[in-house]
Amino acid sequence: FRRVLFRSSLQYKDLQPWVDMLCDALENKGSSSSGLPDVKVYPYADKYREILQQIRDRKITKHHLDQFLDKHYDEVMAVTTQPYRLKKLLEAIRIYFYKEFMK
Repeated sequence: FRRVLFRSSLQYKDLQPWVDMLCDALENKGSSSSGLPDVKVYPYADKYREILQQIRDRKITKHHLDQFLDKHYDEVMAVTTQPYRLKKLLEAIRIYFYKEFMK
């Protein structure tokens, strides 16, 4: 019984946040550590959701994904009032977008 329980345990990858939740976090849906709104960043959430859908539909190349992520990283960081929080969030989004791309 102990072996069966161990095999069915949660794995590290099961505990990672879903990439969709990371996109929601750009809109500050429960993700702000300071509670301060960052309204100039909110429109980027829809852009990230669009690119995520393109990844899932296999309608984007790695080159275009790289360009999108680099461009929007710079844009988001330029308008944010919470650069540390957003930097960590965008780094996580990059990782999980690439994981989605590699599926």
